[in-house]
Amino acid sequence: MPEFLVKALAVVVLLGGLIFVHELGHFLVAKLLGVRVVRFSIGFGPRLFGFAYGETEYRISVLPLGGYVKMAGEDPTAELAPEDRGRGFLEQRPWRRLLIAAAGPSMNLLLPFVLFSGMLLAMNGSTVAGATVGTVTPGSPAERAGLRPGDRIRSVEAPGQPPRHIRQFLDLMDAVSPHPGEPLVLEVDRGGGPIPPITVEAGVDEQSNGVERVRRGIIGITPYYTPARVAPVVPGAGGPLQPFDLVVSAAGAPVKNAADLERALRSAACGPVDLVVLREHPRPLPGAVLAAYSRERLAAVPTCRGGAPTLRLVDPYVAAAIAAVDPGGPADLAGLRRGDVITAVNGRPVHNLFDLAGALARELSPSRPGTFTLADGRTVTVTPGEERFRDETTGREVVHATVGLSGDRRALLDEEALRAEGVRLERNVPEVAAIAWKELGRQIRTMVLGIMMMFTGKISLEQVGGPIQIIKMTGEAVDQGWGMFLTLMAFISVNLGLMNLLPIPVLDGGHIAQAVVESVTRRPLSLRTREIANVVGIILLVSLMVFAFKNDIVRQLQGR
Repeated sequence: MPEFLVKALAVVVLLGGLIFVHELGHFLVAKLLGVRVVRFSIGFGPRLFGFAYGETEYRISVLPLGGYVKMAGEDPTAELAPEDRGRGFLEQRPWRRLLIAAAGPSMNLLLPFVLFSGMLLAMNGSTVAGATVGTVTPGSPAERAGLRPGDRIRSVEAPGQPPRHIRQFLDLMDAVSPHPGEPLVLEVDRGGGPIPPITVEAGVDEQSNGVERVRRGIIGITPYYTPARVAPVVPGAGGPLQPFDLVVSAAGAPVKNAADLERALRSAACGPVDLVVLREHPRPLPGAVLAAYSRERLAAVPTCRGGAPTLRLVDPYVAAAIAAVDPGGPADLAGLRRGDVITAVNGRPVHNLFDLAGALARELSPSRPGTFTLADGRTVTVTPGEERFRDETTGREVVHATVGLSGDRRALLDEEALRAEGVRLERNVPEVAAIAWKELGRQIRTMVLGIMMMFTGKISLEQVGGPIQIIKMTGEAVDQGWGMFLTLMAFISVNLGLMNLLPIPVLDGGHIAQAVVESVTRRPLSLRTREIANVVGIILLVSLMVFAFKNDIVRQLQGR
């Protein structure tokens, strides 16, 4: 099927599916409470096709951007048919109307739970990373506590909680993440048997999701061995070796990861060793860096000089190694080159690219010199430039210091070649439900905070998107796979559910608010009050739609 038709079908499935689920909620609860449903329509406007079943007409209408359930007695100005008396919507007691109105948004909030659960269950049987340690980040809590590559973590015990059994690395992340800065007791196997429990004080990682800063616990390990990507300690020390060469063979033996290389170097006992490497040849392009790779045989590569190693790893997890320097940029002018390894910024130690990114953000400001300490002992002074960009969340201009360097995060080996342990993923239904419920709660919290911040001006209203933006996002999600498409569907469903709960007349939230008011005052709102409220609601909705379309058009014109 042509790509265009696939994406068009995806848009129809997404919008039609969300509308159907929403209106199905109203329909089912209305039927359950004995209210007559006259029409169930997906879309607005003239009828395309449909059928009647029982007392209800089911139809597909021309305009797909919406849908509705028409119940008897919804219009206070219309006379209710004699056979429908007692079954009209407005005749119902407030709590019954509240349930009918809330059913649509509730179904939109329930749908993501179902989608998340389905995707998690579909992952069962796949091979994922086990809880065997592959890499221990230098300077991390795990290194300070004594964890080593090859250790198998069996359980994690947080303060005041029972030990949590660990089957795969995903379990370990879930066990550590809620406890930033807290001591965790790990049961560990090493060398095939248990060792005394290890206590690790989890580090704190702060991340922003555009709405709030979230703190999570980390201990500084990965389930993957470090690739044997190396560089000379100083230029010339490694003979023919070049920065970011990937060693695939040493002394005739295959090398899959850094541990294999370290064993080969120990066997060489500081003598020269023959290496086979994959050598990268970067091809800088505007906005991207392409690369070609060649297989090089390097004979008699020096491994020591003056009793010290001449090679070092340049993996992003274990070294802040520079992979690219922008020509003419601050780093280039200061003399930094590809293969240099930064160990400190303004005296603050950095152990990997993630440390480096944080140090650059904290320590440097435009036009104020900063001091970089390198692994070879040099000290370099860099005067940062500035980068101005528009924050998409707040709409304000932001100024950042820029030094014009980047690290290499591209994997030259596949995941399985570096994975310390592969295990079969198995989750039972209660586990899946708990994870899906937690993810749903996280999304609801983030969106509620985002809506509140829009009303208070902390987030730009230009973030509001309309149908054009939804269509664009759907196409991009399909390009990344149907898993991403279902994730987007869940995201928009939560958004739709929450927006419909806003107390705006003509929305479900307006009906809920009206039912609450009538329950408190114990009398129905006057016809005039309802008419005014509906007019206000329609004006607000039309204004919001026009504003959303305007934002969509501006994004398209700006290429965003």
